[in-house]
Amino acid sequence: MFGFGRKKKMADGQFEKANDDGAPVRAMYVGGEWRKSQTGARFANENPATGELLDFVADAGEADVLAAIAAAKQAQPSWAALPPAARAGLLHRAAALFAERQNEFVMALVSETGSGLGKAMFECSLVPLALAEAAGLTTREVGEIYPSQVPGKINRTVRTPAGVVGVISPWNFPLYLSVRGFVYALALGNTAVLKPSEDSPLSGGLMLAQLFADAGFPPGVFNVVTASRDGAAMVGDLFVKDPRVAVISFTGSTRVGKLLASACAAAFKPIVLELGGKNSMIVLADADIDRAVDLAFFGSFLHQGQICMSCDKVLVHRSIHDEFLKRFVAKTVNFVPTSPEQPTCVVGPIINNRQLKRVAALVDDAVGQGAKVHCGGKVEGKYYTATILTGIQPTMGVWTEEIFGPVTTVTVFDTEEEAIAMANDTEYGLTGSVVTGNPVHGEMIAERVHAGMVHVNDSTVHDEPHCPFSGLGASGGGSKWGPKGVIEAFTVQRWISTQRVAHALPF
Repeated sequence: MFGFGRKKKMADGQFEKANDDGAPVRAMYVGGEWRKSQTGARFANENPATGELLDFVADAGEADVLAAIAAAKQAQPSWAALPPAARAGLLHRAAALFAERQNEFVMALVSETGSGLGKAMFECSLVPLALAEAAGLTTREVGEIYPSQVPGKINRTVRTPAGVVGVISPWNFPLYLSVRGFVYALALGNTAVLKPSEDSPLSGGLMLAQLFADAGFPPGVFNVVTASRDGAAMVGDLFVKDPRVAVISFTGSTRVGKLLASACAAAFKPIVLELGGKNSMIVLADADIDRAVDLAFFGSFLHQGQICMSCDKVLVHRSIHDEFLKRFVAKTVNFVPTSPEQPTCVVGPIINNRQLKRVAALVDDAVGQGAKVHCGGKVEGKYYTATILTGIQPTMGVWTEEIFGPVTTVTVFDTEEEAIAMANDTEYGLTGSVVTGNPVHGEMIAERVHAGMVHVNDSTVHDEPHCPFSGLGASGGGSKWGPKGVIEAFTVQRWISTQRVAHALPF
C-alpha cells in the first residue's frame, strides 16, 4: 500500500501530484480526498540512519489546515449520530486491516524513524489494543443520576462529543501516539484533524489516513495535514484560535506543550497534554542485581532512549552499587550502534542532527563538570553510543533535563529517603520504577514517588491502553489517557434537572 522512496509506488488511492521537477509529493488527506498543499510547498522526508530521501511530502499552509478543520466540523454531527455499533464496527475493521498491513507499518517505522525491528514490532502491537479499547468506548456510560434536595426533582448528567479535536503527535512513537491521540475521540463521536511530526509524516499520519479510509470511515471524520518544521507552529496556532476546534491533544516536548497550554488557557480551550519525563529507577538493597540490570538497560536504551518514559536516573543502594554498575556496563558495551534494518538492532540512529548534537552536548557538559563515562560517550555518524555516566551533580544538565538519547546515569544512595528525594528532584513527573525483592515494600516506596505512573519490579517504560497513562507537573499536569481520562477529555458534561412534581416557590 505505501512504498518508500521516490521510485516506488504511491499508496493505492492516494492523490499523487508531481512538482515542476517531476518529483512525486505525498498528499494530505482532507475531507476524504488526497490533496497537495494549496501553495504547492513540500518538504523532504529522510531516513535518519542513511540520509536517503524517502519522499517529498506536502507542506500545509493556513488554507489547508482551515479546509481540514472545516471538513471535520461538517462531518461531526452525522458521525456522532451513528449508532455506537456502527462506529465500533469501523474501528474493528480498521484493526483487521492493520493486522493485514502490520509489516508495512513496521518497515515504515524502521525506515522513517530509525526504529529497530523489535521496537517497531512492539509499537505495532499496541495499535490493535488501542483500537479494541476505542471500540469498547462507544457503549460506555455517558450519564449519571444524582439525588436532589428538592422533592419531585430528577438530576441527570449527560455527556456529548466535544466536536472537532486537533491532534499533534510526535516522532518517537509516531504510529501508536498518533492513534492514541485521535482514536478515542472518534469512538466518542468527535472528528479529528491530525498533524504528525515532520520527522514521521508517513508512519505517524498518512499511512493511518489510508488505513482509515480503506476501513470505510466517512469523509471528514479523520483528516491528516502534514507540515514542515517551519510550519508546525502555524498549525498549532490555528488549532488554538479556530473556534471550530473544541479540544487539542498534544504529545511532545514540555517546551511546546507549555506554549500551547498557555495559549489554550487564554482561549478557554481544553488541551490534553503528554509531555516529557525525567524518570528514575530505584534499585533497593534486596533487588536481584541481574534482573535490575536488565530492567535498567531496557528502560534506558530502548529506541536509543528516545522515549518520554526512558530511564535517565538509575539510583542504586550503596551495598550493591559497585556490582550493579559492573554488570550494567558489561551488558551495555555489547550493544553497539547498528542499522535499524538489522534484526539485532537495539541502539539505532538519533532522529536528526539537532537532537544528536544536543545529546552530545549534555554528555560533554557533564564530563566537563566531573562526570565519569563508563561506556559510550561518542558520536558515530548518525548514532550516539550507549552511555553510562556516574559522578553526577545536581548542576548538570543530565540530572535536570530530559536527555532523549541513549544516555543514563547511575547514582548511589544510602537510605530510601535519600533515593525518594533524588527521584523527586525534578519538575517532571511521568513515570518511575522500584526494583526490590519485597514487592509490598516496593509499592510503599512507589506511592511516595512523584509520578503519574510507577512500576514495581518492571521498567520505567510500560503502557497498557486500558490503564490511566498520566504525567504530573511538567510531564502533562495530570492529563490522563485510558477510558475514564479520554471520556473526560473528549466529551462535554451537562447537568439537566427535571422538576417532575411542582414545588412551592418562596415568592
